[in-house]
Amino acid sequence: MARPLLREPYVIAYSDEAVPQHVLFAEHSTGPRLRHARPRPGDWAHGVLRARQRTHRRGRPDFRAVNARRQWQCIGRGRCQICGRPARDPESGRVWWLLSEDGRSADRGYTNAPPTCRACIPDAAAQCPHLRRSMAVYTAADFEPYGVLANLYEPCGALAVPVEQGVELTLRDGLLGYALATQLLVVLHDLRPAPLPSAPPRGRALP
Repeated sequence: MARPLLREPYVIAYSDEAVPQHVLFAEHSTGPRLRHARPRPGDWAHGVLRARQRTHRRGRPDFRAVNARRQWQCIGRGRCQICGRPARDPESGRVWWLLSEDGRSADRGYTNAPPTCRACIPDAAAQCPHLRRSMAVYTAADFEPYGVLANLYEPCGALAVPVEQGVELTLRDGLLGYALATQLLVVLHDLRPAPLPSAPPRGRALP
C-alpha cells in the first residue's frame, strides 16, 4: 500500500456534526447544576457535563476545530489524534506527544492536545503550518485527567445563559456545575523531549 499524504486527522470536526446545546439548570444537592434538557447516558464524565456532538464524520472538515467527543476519546485513552490508533510506543511503553511550543503545554505540565503516534508525527509536522513554526516532540510515561476547557453558563430561573467560552477549569473547580465541557485536559507525567521520528519509506504500509 502506497503511503498517502496526511489524511484528515481523526480528531477534527466536520460541519454536519454540530448540534444545538439545549441545556438548563436543575436543582442538585450542591445547588443549581447544568444539565442537558433531555439527559442521556454519557452526558457526564469526571463530574462535569459534556458538550454533545455527532461523530459520523460527515460534511466539510474543519481543520481549525476538534470534535468534542473524539478529542475526549483520544486524549483520555491515549489514542493518536491523526489516525485514532494507540499512541503508546509498544517498545518503550511511553506515549508520543507533539506539542506546540507557543502553547507552553510542556512548561505547565498539562495539555488539551491529544497524543500523536510515532508513525504519524513526521507527516503531521511536515504538513501543518502551525506545527512547523512552533513544534516540539515529547514522550510521556503516563497521563491522567486534570481539567476541562468549558463554556460557562449562569442560571436565570431554570434557563441557562452563556457567559464565557473556553475557560480552563480543574476537575475540583467549584464552577464545574455551571460548565459545559468541550475538551478534556490531561496532566503529563515524566515528560521528556524526543527527536523527531523519521518518516517510514514511501510505499510502506501505515500502522
